[in-house]
Amino acid sequence: MSRTTYTLVIRETEPAEGIVAEVRSDGTIEESTSVAYADYGLAAVRDDWVPDERRTEVTADVTTTRLQTERDGEGFSFRLLGDGETLADQRLTDDEWNVVSVE
Repeated sequence: MSRTTYTLVIRETEPAEGIVAEVRSDGTIEESTSVAYADYGLAAVRDDWVPDERRTEVTADVTTTRLQTERDGEGFSFRLLGDGETLADQRLTDDEWNVVSVE
């Protein structure tokens, strides 16, 4: 096996209806998942502001990768797993991204 550099990229969809997380390697999207705010009773409330894309880069020698998403309290966690172990972890809070409950 050889070491590979993976980039976990998290960004908001256009229009602001959810979040997309991607795992990239050598310019190729290896895995991706999306979260719709409406599925969690949430909505983005803001004027002319878009949260910055988040990137986390990690180099690992693994045979399998998996992208895991979880809603925890008042935020979302995105975790890149390699051979079952956490390689990268990002948590986005509702406050940071100006997302509120609409239920």
